[in-house]
Amino acid sequence: MQGGSFEERIVRVRDPQKALSVSAVYRATELRANTMAQMPVQYQKKDEVGGNFTPWMMGLGKRMNYLLQEEPNPIMSGPALWQQVALNRMMEGNGFVYIERDVFGDPMHFWLAECGGYNYGNDTYSITYMTNYGPIMKDDVSPQDVMHFANTIRYGGGIIYGKAIIKFAAETLSLIKTNNQLSLETAAKGGRVKGFISEDKAQSPQGTYASGRFNQGEVSKYEQEINRKVYDLDINVLQNFEKFQGLSLTATDMQMVEQLNLSLDDVARFWGVPRPLLMLDTNSHYNDYANATMEFMSRTIGPDKTFMEKEIARKLLGLKYYGVRKIHICEKPLLAMDPERQAKVDKMYLEAGVKTVNELRGEHDMPAVENGDEPMASANLLTLKALLAKSAPEPGRPTNEPAKEGEEK
Repeated sequence: MQGGSFEERIVRVRDPQKALSVSAVYRATELRANTMAQMPVQYQKKDEVGGNFTPWMMGLGKRMNYLLQEEPNPIMSGPALWQQVALNRMMEGNGFVYIERDVFGDPMHFWLAECGGYNYGNDTYSITYMTNYGPIMKDDVSPQDVMHFANTIRYGGGIIYGKAIIKFAAETLSLIKTNNQLSLETAAKGGRVKGFISEDKAQSPQGTYASGRFNQGEVSKYEQEINRKVYDLDINVLQNFEKFQGLSLTATDMQMVEQLNLSLDDVARFWGVPRPLLMLDTNSHYNDYANATMEFMSRTIGPDKTFMEKEIARKLLGLKYYGVRKIHICEKPLLAMDPERQAKVDKMYLEAGVKTVNELRGEHDMPAVENGDEPMASANLLTLKALLAKSAPEPGRPTNEPAKEGEEK
């Protein structure tokens, strides 16, 4: 967060729109929001035969998946809705989605609420959401009709309302305002005055300073005056002196640039986005980006994904369908733009017998092949039972009889 005065940068972090003018903040916010938007929200049902959860594409399930993934309302797509929810959660502290239901109580539309508040007195919400007919305000809305995605950090230990990341940034930067203000002023004036001043011995005895010399008290007083003038003014004239020899800045002054760069690290920490993904480390190689991506996915996106899954599930499923239906935010699209990592994952699934050839081909929109539905496993991996069966002697052959040539013993 560099550029401009420190006061300007403080103002930026207090306002979401101005904060996004800082490139590191914009990059971190966009990365988190767009990553959440890439992952489709699936309405799944437990398979009665296999016992696993798969996307439900019949009846109510088909309708729910269409709303969650394609068109939650007439003016937004599915990715746009979840992107804006993530943005509001980070920048405003809370993301709200209003569930408009039909006469049977089933969801008909999911509307992005621009603002909302929880009423502790009667356990309801007050929200405002935008529709194709304009903004609509509602009071006393049941919590069951509002998906509330509060930021991880909450106000005063409360469990309802979240606090924006941007406000934490503003408060934290305010704590170090004095330190950074001094650093910026020091840099603007070229550093604190540190040098040797040689007295002009040719000064007239009738001058202010007899015999061209100061007494000790006058020297100390004039030193303070020079420091003050040079620190406050850009150009100064040193009277009665012959030469000024400047020295390098102190170690503290030379740390000024490092202090300002720390604000970029603060952005990375506040938003949970490693520095290489913010394009801050120009000398990073592929492994740095790969490791940073894994850190980002596991430490930041993973918790966000789980948090959103549970909030959507408790508003759309409830206790009635717990254990037989499921909300799953699918992470598979995140590998689509990284063929190398996708190939490694596919190979691992195939060799471990987790997926068949045709299952993997189907995920890549490729036609099935003959004999591709049989699971395969590495020959180096056997169950204990299979290993014992393989080593057992054939019936009718003594255990000490050597095997014939070409046969396994």
